[in-house]
Amino acid sequence: MPKVKAEKRCRQQRREGPGPGPGILFNTGIGQHILKNPLIVNNIIEKAALRPTDVVLEVGPGTGNLTVKMLEKVKKVIACELDTRLLSELQKRVQGTCLANKLEIKVGDVLKTDLPFFDTCVANLPYQISSPFVFKLLLHRPFFRCAILMFQREFALRLVAKPGNKLYCRLSINTQLLARVDHLMKVGRNNFRPPPKVESSVVRIEPKNPPPPINFQTAKKFQTEVWTPLKILYMICGPQVENHCSRHSLTLHCTSPFLDQSLI
Repeated sequence: MPKVKAEKRCRQQRREGPGPGPGILFNTGIGQHILKNPLIVNNIIEKAALRPTDVVLEVGPGTGNLTVKMLEKVKKVIACELDTRLLSELQKRVQGTCLANKLEIKVGDVLKTDLPFFDTCVANLPYQISSPFVFKLLLHRPFFRCAILMFQREFALRLVAKPGNKLYCRLSINTQLLARVDHLMKVGRNNFRPPPKVESSVVRIEPKNPPPPINFQTAKKFQTEVWTPLKILYMICGPQVENHCSRHSLTLHCTSPFLDQSLI
């Protein structure tokens, strides 16, 4: 048994190669994939349209490839990281420079803490926290200007999907209700160290201010008590309804969520 556990741990952790912090073991099990391509880093910063007066929130800074570039352009970067080993590498990169005073570090799980005030959020997120972090971000007050976030490609495409698209789902509806969402660029897996198993995309999220007049408790109740049962009903009955209409040359008008696959 100990041998099996050791093999599993080795699959989760990869050793950092040449560059800052040699010898670091990246734990891919918690989404540690460092963005290494400086062209992609610069492109993300350009898309963020950072200002000298900005306070930037970064989640999962890793060894600081994105962080250091942002520190050169903004008033402050608040870096939230779970792994203190990576934070040590980040601190070494700015130690003794004028950038050190512009870096604020928060250690811990960003989902379990209150978000600080910030103007912009720029992050290469651990992909397993994508959905809860997006909604934590959108419910944050005061409003921020925009967020430029790296996601797994399929998740990003669901965020921006429109009605009629097969990827259009509850995530699409909820996000687009609260924000304007744009797909900015595709990022291949070889731009990371170690490479993830999936392709990635960068998305821009701009919260709607003022927000729509929605009672969120009522909306949540609707999703739990109405949406999920309708989804199950469609999975059971939807194909039969479609086959019946096809056999009898009937036109199916999708006026209900459970008849429209794009809403599931």
